[in-house]
Amino acid sequence: MDTQQIKKFTRNWCILVGSVCLIAGIVIGIFIGRAGGFTNSKASPGLSYESGYTLEDTEITSLIYDNYWNYIPTAYINVGELGPDALLYKISDKVERNNLDVEKFYTGDDGYMHYSDDNIKDTLVGVDLSTFQSDIDWETLAKNKDIDFVMLRVGYRGYTQGGLMLDSSFEDSKAAVIKYKIPTGLYFFTQAITYDEGVEEANFVLKQIGKMNVKYPIVIDSELIGDSEARGDNASNDERTDGIVGFCETIKAAGYTPMIYASRNMFAQCLDMDRLGDYELWLAHYANVPNFPYKYTGWQYTESGTVDGISGDVDLDLWFK
Repeated sequence: MDTQQIKKFTRNWCILVGSVCLIAGIVIGIFIGRAGGFTNSKASPGLSYESGYTLEDTEITSLIYDNYWNYIPTAYINVGELGPDALLYKISDKVERNNLDVEKFYTGDDGYMHYSDDNIKDTLVGVDLSTFQSDIDWETLAKNKDIDFVMLRVGYRGYTQGGLMLDSSFEDSKAAVIKYKIPTGLYFFTQAITYDEGVEEANFVLKQIGKMNVKYPIVIDSELIGDSEARGDNASNDERTDGIVGFCETIKAAGYTPMIYASRNMFAQCLDMDRLGDYELWLAHYANVPNFPYKYTGWQYTESGTVDGISGDVDLDLWFK
């Protein structure tokens, strides 16, 4: 290579490196400038800054902006519409990610949601039941070949005084699943705000099992009430998580599989996911396809399903094992 070629090569290389550094600097500046906005309404990168500098809206800046929003779902859970007003929550690196292909979810001939890919040939269909499903023809439900299992609510903790209550339908449901040998899991609606309260709730559930053959997980159901007096609503993320860990560890010690039920937003906003990576998840997310980064065993995809043997609307669940 002669001297002119070397100079030309060097110049072109410097231009290339300089351009890459400029783009990288802009991206880094965007992230630094917006780092404090991942949980407020200023989450998106902007093309103008308070210092008075303005980035020209060019093909490069547009590409950076597009790449920013392509990157966001890989590192953050957004609550609300993805855009300038999105609330972004960092995805925990201590919880296993799912590798599901959203294109592989489908509605089967039975009318229920399923999933199939090279590794997962099919999924199970379940319903979760409580006192809100007051009229159940258990014989018809047991003969329904489209439904693989049921999840029964054992009870709940009062959201003001904190007493433990048995679901009013549980004893009848318990007798029915034993009689008809229906595969069953259990869940408890928590308001625990300490580790010990989570242990108490788990022991309450374990005492109710009796002769039931519990093949599916025992679940702690974590939701916000939407009431200013609700003890769980007023708890911190650490306090809610303490209760969940106490519940799950007690269930696991008893030889059952613990699981956590919550909505997508609840997992993202109200729990410390760094502490929950050892437990299976049951996702409540009413959508055509789930949008959730963590690995989950169950997906409650609608609250208005219909099932032979159950009067009225019922929650439907897709299960991966």
